[in-house]
Amino acid sequence: MPSPGFSRIATICWRLCTGAGVPAHWLQVGPINWRMHPKAVDYPELESILKEPEKNIISRQRGLFGGKSDFVYHDRLVVKRYNVRQPTDALLDLIRPSKATFAFRKARLLEDLGLPVAAAIASGVAPRRGLIQHCYLVMQRVPGAKTYRTFFSTGGDLEHARTVGTMIGRLHGGGLRHRDLRCENLLEDEQGKFWFIDMEGIRVQLASKPERVIRDLRSLYGNFRRCGVKPAAGVLSTFWRFYLREQPRGNRRAFAAARRELFVPRAKKA
Repeated sequence: MPSPGFSRIATICWRLCTGAGVPAHWLQVGPINWRMHPKAVDYPELESILKEPEKNIISRQRGLFGGKSDFVYHDRLVVKRYNVRQPTDALLDLIRPSKATFAFRKARLLEDLGLPVAAAIASGVAPRRGLIQHCYLVMQRVPGAKTYRTFFSTGGDLEHARTVGTMIGRLHGGGLRHRDLRCENLLEDEQGKFWFIDMEGIRVQLASKPERVIRDLRSLYGNFRRCGVKPAAGVLSTFWRFYLREQPRGNRRAFAAARRELFVPRAKKA
């Protein structure tokens, strides 16, 4: 895979900030103007969801701020409501696209890069009520999905290590990062296919340097420690081998040199 040059990174940033080059159409349903994925026609149940996106959502939010995102699961779709976590977010939302809008654009970008991501079918922003403005993302529900917790809690296996190494490597090689590589954000469907979720964690990396992605990889490796197990024999070397295959050829030596830093726990500060 060629190194993501400046022009490509600039194009990615432009697409994320403006939505340019993201095929979609607009649909007004009640007070909300929804941005629709072309695949929306495959989901006839979407009409009723867009009319009442709040239906059956059980809110975890307490007061105006501090709430995490809330979800409601349908047969083939998932509705995610983004809550305002702190006052500064409410002020920033006055001048920036909503989190749902960014998530919609990021998911479409990953699709274009050929990465497996649960499709973002629609995004919309509700009318503002004072400082508070909820926004919604309607996503494809991955059939029979389960998290990668079993992989990490059992020490891993070579087949899944190859899959994870390839997909994370392809993400980084394409000029992107995922800042929250917890096992809960990596899914496997009934056919054993790998899926990315949680678009909030996706970031553009402005340069293909090991220090820019080492935090992602350390977070991924930390799943073993969270589960209280050590990786099985060959799992880390298999992951690393397939990860490096997706990196620009000129960067592979530098990434290989960073391996020791990645897999050695950092000393705690006094």
